[in-house]
Amino acid sequence: MSQGGVGSWLQEALGVADQSPQHLQGAKSDHLVWDEAVEQSTALQELQQHGKQWPAWPGLMQDTFQTYFKPAPALRPVEQVDDVHQPTRSYVEELLDDPATAQTRTGTVLDELASAVGALATGRVLAEKIAAHPDLNDSLRKNQAPPPQSQGALHKAIHQAARQGGQEAEDAQGLLMSWGMDPGEMQRVPLGQRLDLALQLAQPKFRRLAAAIGRMRNLARARQGGSLRHLRDELHSVTQGDDLGRVLPAELANLRSPMRRLDFGRRLLEHQLLQYEVRPVPRYQMGPIVALLDASGSMSGEPLEWAAAVGLAFADTARRQKRDFAACYFDTRVLQEFRFPKGKLTPQEILGFATQGAGGGTSYDAALGWGLGVLQEQTFRTADLVLITDGECDVDAGTLAALAHLRRTQGLRVFSILIGGTPQTLTTFSDRVWAVGAPDDEAAGDVFAEMIPVL
Repeated sequence: MSQGGVGSWLQEALGVADQSPQHLQGAKSDHLVWDEAVEQSTALQELQQHGKQWPAWPGLMQDTFQTYFKPAPALRPVEQVDDVHQPTRSYVEELLDDPATAQTRTGTVLDELASAVGALATGRVLAEKIAAHPDLNDSLRKNQAPPPQSQGALHKAIHQAARQGGQEAEDAQGLLMSWGMDPGEMQRVPLGQRLDLALQLAQPKFRRLAAAIGRMRNLARARQGGSLRHLRDELHSVTQGDDLGRVLPAELANLRSPMRRLDFGRRLLEHQLLQYEVRPVPRYQMGPIVALLDASGSMSGEPLEWAAAVGLAFADTARRQKRDFAACYFDTRVLQEFRFPKGKLTPQEILGFATQGAGGGTSYDAALGWGLGVLQEQTFRTADLVLITDGECDVDAGTLAALAHLRRTQGLRVFSILIGGTPQTLTTFSDRVWAVGAPDDEAAGDVFAEMIPVL
C-alpha cells in the first residue's frame, strides 16, 4: 500500500476524513451502535421511515444519539460534513446548546439504552414539529438550511424535543429499576431489543405491574431485612477482656469511685475486665423457593398481576441470596413453568413471567403434582412451597399423602395465600394460610418474612 493509501486509510479509521454525515466529532466506528440499534428496533425503524422525506434525517438522529451518549460531544468543522447533512447544522447546534439537553445528559452519558430512549423520544417530537411548520418542513425536504425567519420555531422545537427525550429516558430507567432487571443481564441483550423492551414496559399495563413489582420487592427486602436483624449474637458466659461494649454492669459501677476508677483503667489495659462472652446465633440456611401461582379465569386483572409481582419479588430474593427458584402458573393444568438457577432471570424471562394470561378453572392437583416433582430434584429438596390462589378445591388423597411425607422427611413448609373465601382444603396441607379479601401486601410481607428461616 502506498504512503498516500496508508494515510488515507488511517485518516478514515480515525474518523478524520474530509467528509462525514455526522456533525459531531468522533471515529467512524461511533455510528455502529446506533446503526445496529436501528436494525434491531421496530420503533427506530418507524422513526427513520417517518423522516424518509428528509434526506438528512438519519444523520440527524445519529447526532442526537451521540449528543446524549458521548461524555463531551463537540462539533466537527462544517467543511468536514458532507453536503447532504450540512443543512442540519443548526439543528445540532441548537440541541447542544439547549438547557434541556444538558439536563437530559445527566442521566444518559455512556448509557446506551437511556441515550437511545432519549434520542427516539426527541426524534418523535422533532419530526412532529418539523412536519407542522411549513418553513422547517420545506427546507429539510429540499435539503436546505432552515430560513432565518424559522429560527425561533427551530429553537422551540429543539427545546420541546430535548425535554421530552430527557423525561422518557429518566422514566425508562425508573421502570427498569422497578422491574428489578439486572444491569448485567440487560447488557447481554442487543441495544435495539432493549429499546423495544423499554418501550413495552412504558405501556399502562406494564406500568401498573412495575409499581406492584417494585412495591413487592421493597417489601420483601424490608421484611427479610427485619428478620435478619433479629439474628444477633447471644450471651454465652463471662470472661475477661477489654471490650467496653460487653463489660458487666458491676464493672462499670466502679467508675463512680475515684480509687476504683484507677483500678478499672489498669485492668482495662491488661484485658482483665469482666465481660460477657457471646457466641453467634447459628445462621439459617437459605433454601430454594417454589411458587405455584393460580392463573384461572377468576384471577384475571389485579389478583393475577399481584400474584406475578409477589412471584418476581421471590425471584429477586433468590437472586440476591443465590437461592434456586422455580415457579409455575396453573388453572386445571400447569400452563407455564420457570426455572431460575440462583434466581438469575433474563429481561425476556422477567417479562414472560409477568404477562401470563388468566383463564379456565382451578385445580390444585396439577400444580401440586408439578411442585412435588420439583421437590424431588436434588437442588430443591430443602425448598419451601408457596401457593397463591383465589379458589378452594379438593386435592387428591395421594397428593396430600406425598406432601405429608415430604413435610415429615424433608422439612417441607407450605405457605398459602387465599384471595377471597374461607380456607378449608388449604389448611390440610399448609403450615400457614393467609385468607385475604383482596390482594394484600401485608399477607405477602408475612410470607416474605417466613421464607428466611429454613433450618
